[in-house]
Amino acid sequence: MKKRSLPQRNRARRIEIRLVLGTVLLAGTVRGAQAQALTDSLQRQNLNEVVVTASRAATPRNQVPQQIQVISQKDIQQTPAAEFTDVLKKNASVDIVQYPGLLAGVGIRGFRPQTGGLNLRTLLLVDGRPAGTSNLATLDLGGVERVEVLKGPASALYGPQAMGGVVNVITRQSRGAIRSSIFAEYGSYQTVKFGGATGGNLTKKLDFDLSAGFFNRDRDYKLGGNGIFRRALDAGSATQYFADGTTKTVADTRGDNQRRDYTKLKYYSGALRLGYQLSEKWRVDVRGELFRAPTVQSPNDIFYGNLSPSSKDIERGNLDLSATGNYANHQLFVRGYTSKETNNNNTLSDFNDNPIPVYRSYQSQYLWKGLQAKDVITLGRQRITVGIDHNEATSNAQVFNPNGSNGTPYSPNYELNTTGIYAQGQLNFLADKLIVTPGVRYDFITYNVKQTDLLTTFTPGKKTNPFFSPSLGAQFALTDGLRVHATVGRGYVTPDAYNVAGFSQTAPNATRQVAITQGNADLKNESSVTYDAGLRFGKATSGFSADATFFSTRVTNRITTRTANPVGETTAEGYAVRSRTTYVNANDSQIRGLEAEAGYDFGTITGGRYLLRVFAGGTSIFKAQDVTNNVNGTRTVRDVFNVAKLNGNLGVAFDSYQGITARLAGHYVGRRRDTDFTDLASPQVLYPEYMTVDFSAGYTVAKKHTFSLLVNNLTNENYYEKRGYNMPGRNFAGRYTIAF
Repeated sequence: MKKRSLPQRNRARRIEIRLVLGTVLLAGTVRGAQAQALTDSLQRQNLNEVVVTASRAATPRNQVPQQIQVISQKDIQQTPAAEFTDVLKKNASVDIVQYPGLLAGVGIRGFRPQTGGLNLRTLLLVDGRPAGTSNLATLDLGGVERVEVLKGPASALYGPQAMGGVVNVITRQSRGAIRSSIFAEYGSYQTVKFGGATGGNLTKKLDFDLSAGFFNRDRDYKLGGNGIFRRALDAGSATQYFADGTTKTVADTRGDNQRRDYTKLKYYSGALRLGYQLSEKWRVDVRGELFRAPTVQSPNDIFYGNLSPSSKDIERGNLDLSATGNYANHQLFVRGYTSKETNNNNTLSDFNDNPIPVYRSYQSQYLWKGLQAKDVITLGRQRITVGIDHNEATSNAQVFNPNGSNGTPYSPNYELNTTGIYAQGQLNFLADKLIVTPGVRYDFITYNVKQTDLLTTFTPGKKTNPFFSPSLGAQFALTDGLRVHATVGRGYVTPDAYNVAGFSQTAPNATRQVAITQGNADLKNESSVTYDAGLRFGKATSGFSADATFFSTRVTNRITTRTANPVGETTAEGYAVRSRTTYVNANDSQIRGLEAEAGYDFGTITGGRYLLRVFAGGTSIFKAQDVTNNVNGTRTVRDVFNVAKLNGNLGVAFDSYQGITARLAGHYVGRRRDTDFTDLASPQVLYPEYMTVDFSAGYTVAKKHTFSLLVNNLTNENYYEKRGYNMPGRNFAGRYTIAF
């Protein structure tokens, strides 16, 4: 190993490429909804589309001071994707952690992505209610109308877990004549997809939406290789950083062009909504959703080859019932909901990696239930939304031995109950040139760590914290189409049970060494304050739209990890402890960056006879660091893990409005830091950057038959979102869709 030094190889070329990418990406991205083929050329720009996430009420997008990206139904259809995560990362500049075995998490504006638990920094919603999962990969695409990605803290509207932002999946609400579509798709790795959606009015008062989907990848996927972008970016290696100041370069060419065993995947999904118009003013809706993924194969880190794979069974169900009342100055809404997600993990081999009869070794179960009520009050051109939320979330987990008996859990069972009241204004002044959105929310959050069988390493208890979350946004029209906007808001989250009382120990290596991760009962709650400000341009007749927003976040008591390499410590079994990781509150955490997006439709030159739109956009993180004061008086400064210095998307979209569509889109992710758990010293590891390109094209005949080609990872890059869990190489799919 060597002392820390910057890699010199091809430095000039890499700097040049980064500058080009940075310039393009920070020029921005068009929101995919602007690529929809609508009848009127002004509508095609979608500058006045309605969004709901920023205010919990339908609001024209150009009247929202917050940063919000919209992923349209057409974007979803044109994006090569195996699951929801692929659609999100390729259409919104967010940070992602993704595994082959249907597990993923998202982070926004410098907050680390999380893949489980009840205490997320990015809130996942479906139609404004808790999504019923903390796993991004299990969100259903079948009944989706659009996805709204709100960037920046939203705790003043939604309470805890919205420190970085919100991902809100908006489902279809069909009215009028019944419309339907069915598709069938076949592609690489013997992948078969079927799906369909239908909806409309069954009677004058009764309407519905029904969707269903099936995905089956019946063959293990193949990894990419030394693609064009890996060569151009000189991204064939990662760098390990050890506690003693030494570094080590490790190859990232593992698995190039090889079949990745244990990556078969199958899942089913479906949703049904029924709505009934009770009277001229009142209607009720009930919606249920099911997701099931049996025997999901999960490979181990590629460092271990095919050793110690596992499988899991995922089941999730959501049900909600709502009533809406529309009066002259009031729009009333009340909803009750419940969700349940169960994950059963199965062990396939023993500690020596010998095949054994499959047994369930771990089960996690998450439960959500709650009530929401709100009133959108309209007073002339002013609007105030007031409401109350009550949510009860429970996390239970069990460990099982091969004989079926209970083992010691990794963390205790716990509950997180929240009751919050909120108010948000949408105030318009100076003939709508000035828009002000003040907001406030007060939450009572009860965190209950329960007594858990066989787990005696913690003290159970319950604690209630009140929390006040104010926010303020403003937007001012400088000229026709040019607006300056700014927001400030506060966020809040509690530590989860594993942070507080968890414990895990790796299997011993050949020299009887182990790595330990342990919770910290003294953790404090985490809170943040974020400011942002920027310029936005959008004018339908120009064909051009752009936005640049600077943001700055300071986090108090940010929950992070600290790893030490103890000398002479042994476990009760006599194993030497090579590394010990625990959770700590950072003394100071700062996140600063710039979001930018832009797009231009060359079709406006022809009066909108066709769409030819170039787009680009991304997020550049200037600083995302935790500062921790150590017991010996020193300070540790560390980058926030799994957050890229630069990430974004760029491309070109074409629509002839005569049945021909095409899209070429690139996705770039810069360097990120993480912990390398394949080394018992648990060093930090610096990922290389990567870039992928996708292509899709479609031809529609008689306005009802559409034939599509989708190419994922066109240049066959070997890349990953989580090191050791590489994603598929180049793959193809053909799709047929009929609409009627």
